[in-house]
Amino acid sequence: MALIGAAPALAYQTVTLSGTGQARVYDNSVTNKAKVGAWDSTSDSNPVYSSYYRSASSGTQRNVWNKLGAGTEDYSGTGSWVIKARICESQIAQPDDCSVYVAMSH
Repeated sequence: MALIGAAPALAYQTVTLSGTGQARVYDNSVTNKAKVGAWDSTSDSNPVYSSYYRSASSGTQRNVWNKLGAGTEDYSGTGSWVIKARICESQIAQPDDCSVYVAMSH
């Protein structure tokens, strides 16, 4: 039986930076299964990356890079819960453009 007009369940949590992309956190409620994605939304040839912190190593910043181009996503491996995440766009000869860190629920 299909439900017409029903919204799908949210599969991931996001942090968005307009004109850049999204940091996406998947399966954050499942122990040792959380992974992070870096989704690129623009065709500007600048790679994007998601910076994040995990509960098992809360003092270590981790990054997952996406150098594949617009409309693509690259992923981290799975691990402990993600505490917070942000999305950044790599800039040449200037500071990277980053969102603020956003706390993730689990």
